[in-house]
Amino acid sequence: MNRDFATPAAGVRALVAEFGTLRVVLALAGLLARRPVRAARVWEGDMPDRIRRDIGLELLPRPRNYWDL
Repeated sequence: MNRDFATPAAGVRALVAEFGTLRVVLALAGLLARRPVRAARVWEGDMPDRIRRDIGLELLPRPRNYWDL
């Protein structure tokens, strides 16, 4: 939200004056029609130890070898 305008309606009027009604309506329709974007989930084991150390996280313990079972 641009704080240069007192109300959202004033902002929309400024957009319509600059770009035209059709372009503003199509831009708003495009925003409403698109799917919400889901944030990618980062799993604990996906981050290498060097990055974990750089940002102050504890290093993950090494996994056991199959021959140690």
